Amino acid sequence: MVETPENLWLAEIWLEHRERLLRLLALRMPAALQRRMSAEDLLQESYLACGRRVAFLQGEPELPMYVKLRRIALQTLTDMERRHLAAAKRDAMKEQNPEDDEGMADAWAHFADTISSPRTHLERLERQALARRVLAQLSDTDREILELRHFEEMGNAECAAALGIESKAASIRYVRALKRFQELVNRENPYA
Repeated sequence: MVETPENLWLAEIWLEHRERLLRLLALRMPAALQRRMSAEDLLQESYLACGRRVAFLQGEPELPMYVKLRRIALQTLTDMERRHLAAAKRDAMKEQNPEDDEGMADAWAHFADTISSPRTHLERLERQALARRVLAQLSDTDREILELRHFEEMGNAECAAALGIESKAASIRYVRALKRFQELVNRENPYA
């Protein structure tokens, strides 16, 4: 890559957001795609895609930079899924191990651990199972805002930009999702 002011600018921006983008991709990558490439590989593909879209990254100054980088990273993930999973190559879906958890399972397990202090391994497993049951009952909208805030560590303004809504609406959506989550936890496990 030729050293240009745009490339240097992108490298600085990338380093600032690299760890968050890596966590995002690691959380969102399906297990079948993980058999073909690592989250680091996907991150590198995302960086290359950003290099081709510098004009987009430098435009719309009101949109937080992380949200722009996130958008390109998720588009790259979709492209890689198409390339590797929907291609007429060896079927990656046949490589899937039935014991694999879904991509977000570990993150949700960590979230389940925050419901209360873990005392024993059994209690932790019970909380994780409870969280999975409750999450299955939440709407996609509620799960999405909780994922953005807790797993991608996005602030309210970044969530609003990513969702294309006002900041106040994102804040309200988050509070309501937390309330619904807690209500479902209490309903599922009234003695917790």
